[in-house]
Amino acid sequence: MSSQSHDVARAFVPGHITGLFRIFDGHENPLHCGSTGAGFSVAIGTLTTVEATDHSPLEISTKYNGTRIEARVTEAVIQRLTEEYGRSLKVIVDHESQLPIGAGFGASGAGALGTAIALGHLLDPSLDLFGAASFAHYAEVVNHTGLGDVMAQTVGGPEIRIKPGAPGIGNTTSYSYDESLRVVLAGSSGLETSEVLTHPERRERINRAGDSLLSQLVANPTFESFIRCAREFSNMAGLETERVSTALGELDHEGLSDSSMVMLGDSVFCFCSESDVATAQSILSNHWNPSEISATEIAHEGGRLVT
Repeated sequence: MSSQSHDVARAFVPGHITGLFRIFDGHENPLHCGSTGAGFSVAIGTLTTVEATDHSPLEISTKYNGTRIEARVTEAVIQRLTEEYGRSLKVIVDHESQLPIGAGFGASGAGALGTAIALGHLLDPSLDLFGAASFAHYAEVVNHTGLGDVMAQTVGGPEIRIKPGAPGIGNTTSYSYDESLRVVLAGSSGLETSEVLTHPERRERINRAGDSLLSQLVANPTFESFIRCAREFSNMAGLETERVSTALGELDHEGLSDSSMVMLGDSVFCFCSESDVATAQSILSNHWNPSEISATEIAHEGGRLVT
């Protein structure tokens, strides 16, 4: 980035759904904190545009779908990146997103990672994806907004997070799945991630369930095993809202049982064939507004610069 230039970069980051997880946030270095668990990235996501101009002091403004927001995670990414590169800038961030905030669809991670990729590219074109992503992971961990989304959104696809930490420190593998499957998501903000992550009894239940089920999934990394473990996790962790329980029961009744709760949201996901999408949407529309329901598919790619 030249000394007096006005530069723009864009990044797209897929949404991410977590089916089960285990918290690892005891390390003093946030880059070594995170979660193990499993989930999948989805084709709907967030397109982040970052404009940067030299300016002192640092000034940041963020919009989400056209509305100015207090975006502490985005701001944390920008503060650490500009400090790292010794720059003082005016940074304008515009998140255009298909992801509702607070529903468990990885909106916070997508915004953080998109900002890190785009601004990172402007500050240092040689910065690689994992390098940029570590700034996003750090911001999520210190703000208690997520532990594993950034790692998953960096790699894309269906993932099993087998070692906690930022990209480059943590580690993932994947499970097999049928690429013709669609996934219907329904959700709204309900559970506050930071409250769950800091509640001692909830943490203990989550970690007990996560440990036992993740080892089963690693031993048998298939789609069927993922669905079974996700469903067992949501029961064992005691996080299901009444709406989620009822909706999952109705999906099961219609034979759409490749579904479970989204961690952490008042939300569900349902995998089905293209021909069953309308049925799944119809069932879920008994519980969520049509604007809170999306039909999409697993995203093969993670976050990336777009030209």
